[in-house]
Amino acid sequence: MRRREVAIALTVATIAGLLMVLGIGTMVTLGTGVGERVRESASPDRSHALPADSTARVPVLCYHYVRSPGGPFHFARVFGYVVLSLPLLSDSQLWNVGVGGFERQMEYLRERGYETVTLDDVTEWQLGRRTLPPKPVVITFDDGDISVHDEAFPILQRLGLRATLFLVTSRVGSRWGDVSCLDWDRLRAMQRSGVFDIESHTDDLHYKVNHQRDVLPVFIAASERAYRIDGRESWRAAVLDDLARSRLAIQLNIGRAPSYLAWPYGFANPALDRVAAQAGFRRTCALRAGTNAPFAAGQGDSGQFEIPRYAVTARTSLRDFRAMLEGSYRPDS
Repeated sequence: MRRREVAIALTVATIAGLLMVLGIGTMVTLGTGVGERVRESASPDRSHALPADSTARVPVLCYHYVRSPGGPFHFARVFGYVVLSLPLLSDSQLWNVGVGGFERQMEYLRERGYETVTLDDVTEWQLGRRTLPPKPVVITFDDGDISVHDEAFPILQRLGLRATLFLVTSRVGSRWGDVSCLDWDRLRAMQRSGVFDIESHTDDLHYKVNHQRDVLPVFIAASERAYRIDGRESWRAAVLDDLARSRLAIQLNIGRAPSYLAWPYGFANPALDRVAAQAGFRRTCALRAGTNAPFAAGQGDSGQFEIPRYAVTARTSLRDFRAMLEGSYRPDS
């Protein structure tokens, strides 16, 4: 098995070398080369801020892990997965963005005049109660991996960017599969820094179950297929209790109750969103391609409850990244 993996990696690496020039050309075209410096500006120019009735759209980006590359074999696997569509990456590797790639993306935001805003900023703007900078963007992270603290946090601080972290509260401070979850001390420091807002990714609903010949997120199986969470007859009560535990854990350890919930696996349904609202969440976040527009006149708080987000992964090219910011990105397009 090891020989086969090495052979595949060497083959992919050879092809990668032949196509490297194309990759460099793409980076130069986008103006995001490794050596390109960030142009520092003084105070942000708000003279062209987006009014509440603007037809502009706000992109929300979602990351998971920002980890250092694992050497040439890792590069070969990523290249083979992205360019040649070979099944060489595990789920956790797919959701990983290399440190250098993440830094280039953040520098791209600064260079092009993008300013990070919060989910509250976006919601208030959609309701017509707040203006936004000319080129707003929201950065989010799911799961609470330690790489967000060790790698992404310093980059965001250096560039003056903000982000939101959605964490699975029952996993805080533990090893969870391939994820080394942040502890409360680090999470408190991130919240106090003003760089991060800590929000909920449920307490313990981030797993799938085999039910009726399908493998589904447990909350989907419960709400749509009569699966019993922990044997409980009422799925609504089970989900509500989980969300209440998550909110309480964040309230007690961070000092503020979370306002936003990111459903695990990136999707839920209207019935689940109603339970989230009952639990006290202002809105939920999904992994669905699309940007956020102002609510229709008179829509008010009955506007769209779900916030769409673009998933940034190991296969996201710089061209894809730019398309996400422009609102033109479509998966597999």
